[in-house]
Amino acid sequence: MLQEMKRGYTKEWFLNRVAKLRAVCPEATISTDIIVAFPGESDADFAETIDVMQQVKFDQIFSFKYSPRPETEAQHFTNVVDDEVASDRLSYLQSLHNEIMDEKNAAQMGKVYRVYFEDLHRDGYVAGRSDNNLVLKVKGSEELLGEFRDVKVTAIGRTILTGEVVA
Repeated sequence: MLQEMKRGYTKEWFLNRVAKLRAVCPEATISTDIIVAFPGESDADFAETIDVMQQVKFDQIFSFKYSPRPETEAQHFTNVVDDEVASDRLSYLQSLHNEIMDEKNAAQMGKVYRVYFEDLHRDGYVAGRSDNNLVLKVKGSEELLGEFRDVKVTAIGRTILTGEVVA
């Protein structure tokens, strides 16, 4: 499918690059864009996408059903994937990513991260990001904005972790 999409790389090349990156920086955040149901995508092609998802365990995905774009070669392709199949594939892919994120976030419990605080929430929390792009929130006020603090993870969610400032 990557060749049909004119991506210029293979699954093996990509997985090799991810392995090299993780060998050097295991905490690296890896995100990707995924288009499902590109014209001609077979069940086997989609299974390859799922295999990559399971191997890489992306930290973030931006996923979409294929839609034709003006002025592209693919606009004229006739082997279009049925819309119901496309929707099912997208739903499955996103559900799998949610499972992966639940698993990855559960592994964060009790860990301490250096967090830069940048958002004051109305509910009495201040949120920020760790150096590996995790979003963490703590009870606090505007005095934390623009500051770095060490935060211990005390609760997990799919998109945000809750913690307490430890230093």
